[in-house]
Amino acid sequence: MSQYSKSILIVTSLLLLTLPLSHTASASADNSPKLTSPTDDGIWINNTLVINGSTTLPPQSADWVLYDVTNPYVEWPIIASGEYFTSVTPVDEGLWIWSLTIDVVGQNCTCWLEVGQTDGLGKEFLNRIIFIGEGPHNPVISPNHDTNIIIDGEYVLSSEAVLADSHANDSKLIFNWCLAPNGACDGTIYDAEANVSWDDDIATFSINASDLGLDDGVWKFTYYLQDTFLRTSPEIEMTVFVDQTNPSSVMISPQTAFEGEMIVIDGTGSTDGVWSNNLQSIWYITDPDGVTYVPTSNTTNELLNIALSKSGNYTIRLDVIDWVGRMSSSNATILVTNVPPVIDLQLEGSSMNNPNTWQFMQSDELQLVANTIETGDDGESLSYAWYLDGELVSSSINLSLQNMDVGEYGLLLVVVDDDGAEDTHQIQLSVMEEPKSETGDLNIAAVIMFIGIVAFSFVMFRRMRMTENESSVLPKWDSTTKTKSADSENDMWIGEESP
Repeated sequence: MSQYSKSILIVTSLLLLTLPLSHTASASADNSPKLTSPTDDGIWINNTLVINGSTTLPPQSADWVLYDVTNPYVEWPIIASGEYFTSVTPVDEGLWIWSLTIDVVGQNCTCWLEVGQTDGLGKEFLNRIIFIGEGPHNPVISPNHDTNIIIDGEYVLSSEAVLADSHANDSKLIFNWCLAPNGACDGTIYDAEANVSWDDDIATFSINASDLGLDDGVWKFTYYLQDTFLRTSPEIEMTVFVDQTNPSSVMISPQTAFEGEMIVIDGTGSTDGVWSNNLQSIWYITDPDGVTYVPTSNTTNELLNIALSKSGNYTIRLDVIDWVGRMSSSNATILVTNVPPVIDLQLEGSSMNNPNTWQFMQSDELQLVANTIETGDDGESLSYAWYLDGELVSSSINLSLQNMDVGEYGLLLVVVDDDGAEDTHQIQLSVMEEPKSETGDLNIAAVIMFIGIVAFSFVMFRRMRMTENESSVLPKWDSTTKTKSADSENDMWIGEESP
């Protein structure tokens, strides 16, 4: 038989032998079995199989199948099957005792009994290995371990043996193994007898990578049980991943950087021999203040993308951990240089940045905003100082000037970061006098003209009144006689016109 065919058969045997790990099949949500039986694996009968048990499921839903698994590498023949228990006795609310009787006259096999009951949308199973007939019957061994195991030194396993006519502690457990990086044996196949410790029918044994000469890599293992009559059980197959070598942490990092500059630290060179793809990388950063933290953004498993925000020496550490827990570390130091602040002064209402001169009227308000360009965390620690003709007038980020006297002023802005680096900008301010309004002059002239007109009108009115009064007291003259009459006796006189 070819090696490929043997592999197929071994996989089939695993499907058989991994089932009887427990005397009860699937467990309920609370892990308590619902279908149980006190009958052990490995009972030997000849004519009639009788098995008893209890159930907390409605017993009318039961079905059972008895398979012949003497040859586990072929499809299992069915010896007998049915849909009900032979007898059911209720003993309490929600609890029944059941019995199952099966005629097996003339059968000679290692058999597999499977009893099932519907449990909601699922099913509860009970399985037993039964030896039927005169025999001989080969032993059976069922693993209590996973089919894939990872070894760093020594790994302890256990299995349960089921024998028909001999004692388990008189049996041998035989290993076969080979290097199988691609799933199939590649090279020499080795064999050895395992050192087994028995507790009733439970075998405890180990695989020691050093003792068996197992290098790091993937190994294919099989083992089988041989009883005192040299009869052997079907093989149990497992894949063993051996990793006994510490990983190597390798980091490529710049030695210097500017404050706030995005840098990439490369840990892709880290290795763990044949298991390099299974490394886990953890990055640690210690800042100039001695605070250590794990970056949570801009990172992948093997690359660290980060901007260091403080000036000074940073320590970067890369821990690589392989899948068996072995770890290796590497460190790098990066000197981060401070970047001085850069003033970007803006005037409210103007699109001009960093003007050197500015003129405004005496009645205007001038708003200045110091939008400083800074890297890293320095933006939160910048200090501002505004000097007007050498006198400190403000320490805030913004400055407002208004109601200033007409004249020339020198305004100086000084911005300093936490490392003492600074930037300055100076503006020559011109405060202009408000221009006289022509409309105001016209208004004054109009008022003066109006007052003049009123005064002239008043004078003319007085003169007219005086003239009227003088006219009312003059004597009346006769135009023909030119005689003046008067009421006064003393002044009355008559004049005659000369011929």
